[in-house]
Amino acid sequence: MPNANASPLVEADWLIAHRASVVVLDCSVARIPGPDGRTDFGPGGDAFARGHIPGARFADVMQAFSDASARYPFTCPTRAGFDHAAQALGLNADSDIVAYDTLGGPYAARLWCVFRAFGLTNIRVLNGGLAAWQSAGGAVETGDAAPVPAGTLAATQEPNLFVDAAYVAAMIGQGNIPGQPLLCGLRGAQYRGEGSTDPRRGHIPTSLNLPFPDLLDSTGRLTPERVEAALSALGLSHDIAPVLYCGGGINAAGLALALSLVGIGDVKIYDDSMNGWRDDLSLPVEHDTP
Repeated sequence: MPNANASPLVEADWLIAHRASVVVLDCSVARIPGPDGRTDFGPGGDAFARGHIPGARFADVMQAFSDASARYPFTCPTRAGFDHAAQALGLNADSDIVAYDTLGGPYAARLWCVFRAFGLTNIRVLNGGLAAWQSAGGAVETGDAAPVPAGTLAATQEPNLFVDAAYVAAMIGQGNIPGQPLLCGLRGAQYRGEGSTDPRRGHIPTSLNLPFPDLLDSTGRLTPERVEAALSALGLSHDIAPVLYCGGGINAAGLALALSLVGIGDVKIYDDSMNGWRDDLSLPVEHDTP
């Protein structure tokens, strides 16, 4: 099991050299253009079959590693649900896990967050995802994952990373709380409410915009330098315990991973994010457009 204080990331050349000693989980999710211009999401099994790292197992972050009974996609699973999903993938307590995705890393980061919410640290994320693997010369295979024997990995605690709307509403009721900023991982245009006529577009009041995609370099990799620069631009130090949100808890997970890279590990994620916040008409929103 990796050291909990080690980097949450591995690089593609490391994974090529150590592929045989780790369990690789593909966290692919299908992005489906909706009729209203908004993006819908679906399980990524077909994307996995079209191409994945050889020997990878498909980790369905949308269904198996989410609470199927919840109102919104990607909600943290129950403890029993997590155990079932992990064991179905053949994972054990001594499994050294590397997760990746094909869409910039936030879905792999989401799985990383779910593991850590349940007290498990035996997981890291491939920096740059499948694209980085291929750029480093890694082979890709197609087809379904090979069957594996059931594993025994089990959660060690109840989830302690995710918070609800009441928690966030109490935060904003106190104004800007020193040391506990509310950070939004949406792209700047979404944060500002551009390109939409929805009266509840925009962001949660008092929150600062730290777009997860802006933390990726031109190759789709996270670097400490970019994270440090983004924090500095917002006037934030390392001595913070932020609450993170986005549209549906995915880019917020990417932020959690990025902040961990520079030593900020005391974070919370508002799991329903703007999906839930917008739906509750009693909760305030702000936007920067007329």
